[in-house]
Amino acid sequence: RRICPSLPCGWVPWSVIHHGPRNTELTLSGVTAMKNHTLMHHTLGTGDFDMYHEMVKHISVDTAVLTDPATAASDVDRCLNTMLYESRPVYIGVPVDMSHQIISSIGLKTPLVRRLPPNDMNEESNVIQEITSRLRISKYPIIILDGNCVRNGCAGLANELAKSTGYPYFTTCMGKGGADETLPNFAGVYQGGGSLSAVRMAIEERADCLLWLGSFRTDFNTGEFTDNVPESLIIDLQRFHTQVGGKKYTAGIKGVLKALIRELEANSVSRPPTKIDWDVYPVPARTSNELNQDYLWSV
Repeated sequence: RRICPSLPCGWVPWSVIHHGPRNTELTLSGVTAMKNHTLMHHTLGTGDFDMYHEMVKHISVDTAVLTDPATAASDVDRCLNTMLYESRPVYIGVPVDMSHQIISSIGLKTPLVRRLPPNDMNEESNVIQEITSRLRISKYPIIILDGNCVRNGCAGLANELAKSTGYPYFTTCMGKGGADETLPNFAGVYQGGGSLSAVRMAIEERADCLLWLGSFRTDFNTGEFTDNVPESLIIDLQRFHTQVGGKKYTAGIKGVLKALIRELEANSVSRPPTKIDWDVYPVPARTSNELNQDYLWSV
């Protein structure tokens, strides 16, 4: 995407926060103008063309300004591979007089790496053993699908886990749209103090083991930090690690979910779908057909 150099400092942070693999490609003033510190409007009248590049470094996982034809292709490939691996934004600046330069095509023979490397098998085995041992003694295990599960392309695996285990299956505001809400064990949306009382009671008082898939515990996703779950009960699966009751394993969510589903199905840790005895989609009573603010906010 080619845009004004100053704009990324406004909306690229969204991609950082939400783990969005965004490539920001910008058309810059020519290399000659940069070297001569020509007073172009993009320099804010100082002749310093590095200003926006230095600013965006703080909100990008990798950056490059393509001023050398010999390294331009490798710089682009490096940035794109980093973007795909980290699932975070990168910034590439293309001076106008570089756009017509002839560069080597040898890099095109090496495809971008679009998949994460597999987890270390020993580490993955250890975390699966720890998770299943907790689930076996749990009386009320639950699953919460959160934003980072969706961002990492694991919503399908989360739905498969919920279907095969029958555990009460919740989502958060940032996980909304990822969970299969037609499953009989779908139990509603958890947002701390902003949740239905039945949802909050199930998670905060009844649950003794929480499979929190890609937790994203920000202010607006937790009802202004009113979520109240003991860390010792949480199994948190993230892109590059899994944390079980405070202990961190370097095994990422995708591999762990696949292995966990296989393990649970093979060892019959699953159970019939939990009966959800509350209304997941309560509709407030209406005293008239008027569409007003009170009704909209209560819905």
